[in-house]
Amino acid sequence: MDGRRRAWGWVAALRAGATTPWLDWPDDGTGDGEPLAAELPGAQQLALLRRLNVYAAAAGRTVPAATAERILAAGVSGRGRSELALVGADPGGAGRFGPPPVDPDALGDDELLRVACALIADDVAATAAVPAPEPSLVDRVRAVRRPWVRSFVVVGMPWRADAVRTELAAQGHRPGGRRPTAYLLADDLETVLVQAWTARSFDQGGASWRGFVRANAGAGHLPPRADLARMARSAAYKYGADRVRIVLDDRLLAAELGVSRLGGPPRLGAHAVDLVRRVGEPLGLLVASAERPRLLRDSLGQVLDGLGGPPPTLPPRWDGWLSTQAERTRHELAAARYPVLGDLDRLLPRPVGTDRRAPVLPVDAEVLSLALGLLLDPVTVPARTQEET
Repeated sequence: MDGRRRAWGWVAALRAGATTPWLDWPDDGTGDGEPLAAELPGAQQLALLRRLNVYAAAAGRTVPAATAERILAAGVSGRGRSELALVGADPGGAGRFGPPPVDPDALGDDELLRVACALIADDVAATAAVPAPEPSLVDRVRAVRRPWVRSFVVVGMPWRADAVRTELAAQGHRPGGRRPTAYLLADDLETVLVQAWTARSFDQGGASWRGFVRANAGAGHLPPRADLARMARSAAYKYGADRVRIVLDDRLLAAELGVSRLGGPPRLGAHAVDLVRRVGEPLGLLVASAERPRLLRDSLGQVLDGLGGPPPTLPPRWDGWLSTQAERTRHELAAARYPVLGDLDRLLPRPVGTDRRAPVLPVDAEVLSLALGLLLDPVTVPARTQEET
């Protein structure tokens, strides 16, 4: 049996859409093939292509030849092991330097995600070359601040505040003006933490949800993006304490500003945010750090809207820390006597019953499923540009 010819036969079959696992590939010579390159693709790339073939077949589709070639030629993002050899493909290479050959189907989803996220990052980076559309006459008119519109700014919860500011501007209510009122968006503290992790995932990647919570809870404090009391003090210093409002009811703020709705950011579940976080790492090597958040928002943020399951939740071990921080936040905001649109009690964790379900955490298999969808239907241009053209 010629292991390399057998391996090249499997590679050719994968390129044509096969879904047969490597260990099930014929070893009697009937599945052999000719070399297609100087070196065999890595086990991670081969495993990812087979999984994508399975994913596409389930949807009644096939993987485009160009996509298959991209995967087989892809690099591996992130730290840790580099490309892995295919077990049984080179029986004479037992003494080779490096990690031992592996069965592609024995690789964890995390290994496949390293390849997939590098490819998705390439697609996102390519959107940077797409010129931004010229603002329409309506957009230019809305960009001019009306003298009769209340002077205001929106602060707090960065992931949500950015979206609210954009929506208000689209309705002709551009934030700013002289001596503005600062509206600080708030919510129950677990939601605030989730949004802080989401904003971080888009802006700089970094820790997983579990690591993000562990690092802050273990240190006994809130991350800056989730510390509402700190945000309120900052707003008070900049705009004046008498012009800071804590917003816990969107309807009251919409009514006060005279708009029909506030809008909000894309709704990304735990698995979707984790995919964005992973893509951000290789993307940071392709574009300027200042460009990365916008590119991710305009591409993955739009495409993944409504996907990825429910938002993540805190593991039960951190319930005490969450309650303590929420009580502290409520006390500090109440003591500062900021006007409140809504009820400060909303900051407190929701009641937890005895039938509490397991915490919602990103799962590699679910994250990989989203990544496979983005490989089959790649991001090409920002979603907003597609809509406007």
